[in-house]
Amino acid sequence: PQDDRNIVKRWSELSEKHGLDLVVCVAAAQRRGIADADEARRNGKDADNLAPGFRISGLGQLIEGAIQSDRLVVFGD
Repeated sequence: PQDDRNIVKRWSELSEKHGLDLVVCVAAAQRRGIADADEARRNGKDADNLAPGFRISGLGQLIEGAIQSDRLVVFGD
C-alpha cells in the first residue's frame, strides 16, 4: 500500500545518503529466499532479489567488524 513505510527502501536510501555498508547474513538470507546476483546464478535463478545498497556476507565479517570496533550493538534476541 502507498501508506506503507517500506523499511527496506528507507534503509537503501540511508545507505546511499551516508555511504553505509548494509550487510545481510547469508544464512538469514537463504532462509528467507533472498539472493544476490552471484547466489541467484549459482542456484540457476533468473534474477536476484536483494534490495539496492545491501550485500550478503557471512559470520566472518561480523567477527572481523567486532574485533575492529569499540562496540557491537545487537538488536533482538
